[in-house]
Amino acid sequence: MKTMPADAGLSLSQAALLAGFGLLVIGIAAPYAQFYIFPTLLVEDSVEKTIANLTERRGLLLTGIMSYLTNYVFDIIVAGAFYVLLAPVNRFLSLLAFIFVLIYTAVALAGVLNYVEAFRLMGSTAVISALGSEALHHHIYLLMSNYQFDWGFSLILFGIVLLLRGYLVLRAPYIPAIFGVLLIIAGIGYIGYILALYYVPDLDVTLLAVTFLAEPVFMVWLLLFGWRIKDPSSSSVG
Repeated sequence: MKTMPADAGLSLSQAALLAGFGLLVIGIAAPYAQFYIFPTLLVEDSVEKTIANLTERRGLLLTGIMSYLTNYVFDIIVAGAFYVLLAPVNRFLSLLAFIFVLIYTAVALAGVLNYVEAFRLMGSTAVISALGSEALHHHIYLLMSNYQFDWGFSLILFGIVLLLRGYLVLRAPYIPAIFGVLLIIAGIGYIGYILALYYVPDLDVTLLAVTFLAEPVFMVWLLLFGWRIKDPSSSSVG
């Protein structure tokens, strides 16, 4: 009987490249939905215009839902890759970061379900008959508005993920320490940005958004230089 070799999983270099590729997909899918599709469909403080947009471009709503689904599926793939990449430093903390990603994606996907429900209701004549078009349109508008609040809350959890990854990267001798610093700053930025929006909504925290650039910068390094990372047998971890 054949047995699986002990090293059948991803190597560190493979995990780095997978993480970089996954971050690239996320960097396309999420902004496409967040900054183009849903601002096109949702008109703030206007139920009528929002419903008109959804009626004319229902397919765009479905595209947005699929974009977010792609984003969160790749969030989990990237989390698995980072678990492998950073486990040699501290397996427990690497696993903890992975678990926090699962919680974060669950909360964020719960927010995406608002869009799924809005998509379903837009094509339901039975619901229109039961509720009336005006009540239904207001309900759909609320569903379209809910995601930002659910997603915003989930970003606090994602900030914790970045803090954990940043610490592990700082301790990893096979990754430049500067990326650990950037990820920690990004984690603080995510948490600070969202908490400020909740607790001090009038405070201008636009500058904190600059910290979000840490992940794209790290992604470029992973794609260009991740293949050079050696497995633990060739590199010692303190």
